[in-house]
Amino acid sequence: MSNLGKVWLLLVACLPTAVTGQQYSHYTMYMANNFVLNPALAGVESYTDLKLAVRSQWTGITDAPKTVYATVNSPLNAQHAKKNRIGIGGKVILDQTGPISLASAEVSGAYHLRLNAMYRLSFGVGAGINYHRLSIQKLQLRDPADPIYSQGDFGQLVPTVSAGLWFYSNDLYVGISAQNLLENSMEFSVADDLRMPMQRHYFATAGYRFRFGSFYLTPSAMVKFVHPAPVGYDVNVKGQFSDVFWTGVTWRYRDGVAAMAGFFISPTLNVAYAYDFVNSDLRRHSQGSHEIILGININNQWGPKCPTIVW
Repeated sequence: MSNLGKVWLLLVACLPTAVTGQQYSHYTMYMANNFVLNPALAGVESYTDLKLAVRSQWTGITDAPKTVYATVNSPLNAQHAKKNRIGIGGKVILDQTGPISLASAEVSGAYHLRLNAMYRLSFGVGAGINYHRLSIQKLQLRDPADPIYSQGDFGQLVPTVSAGLWFYSNDLYVGISAQNLLENSMEFSVADDLRMPMQRHYFATAGYRFRFGSFYLTPSAMVKFVHPAPVGYDVNVKGQFSDVFWTGVTWRYRDGVAAMAGFFISPTLNVAYAYDFVNSDLRRHSQGSHEIILGININNQWGPKCPTIVW
């Protein structure tokens, strides 16, 4: 979650008020799992790709954001993956920031269209549900005696829809996606004093892999927009050595840098870690952010250790 989400927490503490601009979880290593942001990547590889991730943001700050997620996607016909045009997948996300928690589940599908011998274009859509909960016990209320707050925690279940495009080859990708297309507003009380609209999230990303023998160099970038926050963008550089080890760095506009590293332990198992160095005023209180991804490639026992398309 960005600094805007932190401001939202401060506004909530001054209830009653109308609040806007709630954002989804933030990820540093999205380039290691672009499917978490774009459903068009479902089935892009020739095996079932399972990812388990944990992120602890702004460690050292009480009630800072913490996120756990799992994603899985696969070609519909994994036995003939090169001829397969349909991919399926899903994701589950649990996010906690102070008194606010989000549980999200989504299933998705993608269609991969071969444009020529080198390039493909995939279209993906996802649909699911979001459950938002606001814990009253974790708030300092202006009027704790107000009977509306004696009801306990506020919660609401709302539908969610996402969509994306992914143009790719073995060494190039360009993608765009949008999350929360329905822009549902959560009404946490019978009054309108706890309204939290969920804005649409837009992402655009591109990368190219340069090959130097057994060494790959992959620069990439992403532009992100969530109204009313300003446009944000990341610039990444990743170097991979002999399909065994990779390391990289991310520069995030107005928010610092992150260092990343990963290992392809076997064709079935891989792991990656990122550490964010905070460059904003939060650096006086935060010890940075940590993110870990465990990857399990099912039915890839004799395949390559590293992904052939998403890298």
